[in-house]
Amino acid sequence: MNKKKGIIIGAAAAAVLTAVVLLLVFLPKGSGDNQAATIDEGIDMIRHIDKDGMHQVEIVTDKDGNIKNNSYGTLMEYYPANISTIHIENAKGTLDVISNTPEGEATVYTIKGYEDFDLQKGNPDLIANAAASLSFTKVATMDKNKGAEFGFDKPRSTVTVTYEDGSRAIIIVGSDAPQQAGTYIKFGTADTVYVADTQTVSVFDDGLTDLISLTVNDAADNDENNQASTIKLAGSAFSKEIELVPNTDENYFATFRMTSPDERLANESESSIVAGGIRGLLAKSVKMVNPSAKQLAELGMDKPAATLTAEYPDTTVKLRAGKPDKDGDVLLMADGKNVVYVIAADKVPWCMTSFEKLCGEFACNPKMEKLTSMTVNAGGKTYDFALESRESVTTDDDGDESKTTVTTVTCGGKEVPLGDFTAFYDKVSLIKLADCKASAAGSGKEELAVTYTFADGGSDTVVFTASGDSYLAELNGKVMGHSNKGDVTRAVKGVAEVVK
Repeated sequence: MNKKKGIIIGAAAAAVLTAVVLLLVFLPKGSGDNQAATIDEGIDMIRHIDKDGMHQVEIVTDKDGNIKNNSYGTLMEYYPANISTIHIENAKGTLDVISNTPEGEATVYTIKGYEDFDLQKGNPDLIANAAASLSFTKVATMDKNKGAEFGFDKPRSTVTVTYEDGSRAIIIVGSDAPQQAGTYIKFGTADTVYVADTQTVSVFDDGLTDLISLTVNDAADNDENNQASTIKLAGSAFSKEIELVPNTDENYFATFRMTSPDERLANESESSIVAGGIRGLLAKSVKMVNPSAKQLAELGMDKPAATLTAEYPDTTVKLRAGKPDKDGDVLLMADGKNVVYVIAADKVPWCMTSFEKLCGEFACNPKMEKLTSMTVNAGGKTYDFALESRESVTTDDDGDESKTTVTTVTCGGKEVPLGDFTAFYDKVSLIKLADCKASAAGSGKEELAVTYTFADGGSDTVVFTASGDSYLAELNGKVMGHSNKGDVTRAVKGVAEVVK
């Protein structure tokens, strides 16, 4: 033979062989029709539907019963949209996943009997994907007497899939193979044990609580709807109901005001934390769905530790929470959803707050720029400060305007350096409350009294009276709590220094 001609023929044969291999590799998969295994499957097997409409697989063996080319294969091939129902039985119970694919739209999944409950995004899809097309890496055994060795004496889950063409498939999940090699499964009614991908078939272990959405409630759709007009806290952890409302008086530094069980400014940090744990909540897991009255009592949710009612422009949010457990989690329920969620306690901090934590840090915390005068009685002397605040507008080189408030302070007709007065003002107005006990009047002398007069004509008087090892703090004659002696003493010394 001509050597050159032989080379050309060989090259042509190689090209044809390559084309055939590529054709086999890229042959289209089935789309829900009853099809035997395509020839690109690694193992020799025959897929068919029996007279009862059940998908079955026959593994081809030689005359001695040995498997030919024991390797990978695909048990059935459908699209998830071809599924009608998926019936799952496992250690968590029994459930039926219903599949519905409107024409031209995405598949929607529901749980039979729980159609009104939203499902987690993605989880039903994973189950449907595994139920539509399931592959294996090898056959572990075909000996019907060895089923118990692979966990089929007590299978983890049994799944019955019904397809839109009326056929069915049964998938039984056994134990995991050693060294993370996969998970043993059976298919159809045969005794053949396959090794499947663990992550793929583990979705059949899911129960109802694994599928219910973890979204407790929605976040506000704009800033206006994010502001509650009232927040009420009650429950076994509170001796009295607490109510917070937005502070609308611009004379004070406070976002919220407490109206019950006492009237006072709310602690800025604590009230903001409480307000931030109401909307847009996402749970860690679902504990129970449609609990009975007995189950709620067993969980302690019949008499929850904390309940919250918050009024927003667009909705009313009602929540109830149990006591935090050793892991820092609490049980949570939302009004209108018969679901018990598990959520980190720090996501719903209102379940851990208290009247003491929500009380304002100070007896009175006025804004200096809102004052026209401030009278201080300290050390047997009276000091009258007059304050005038005005807005100053400056323009930079780019023409951008910025506004600042300029305050002028005088005492006895003499101007007081603003820096000195501000330092003193902070010492007086920011005297912290060591507690918020509205008990026992002061037994000693009046150590410090401050009257704040506002530009709108209102006024507040704060008095500190000796009371044992502390000073009783009163606002307009109402006991607000006690303050440390050191803080009051520093304020008394400060007034004398600022007028020098």
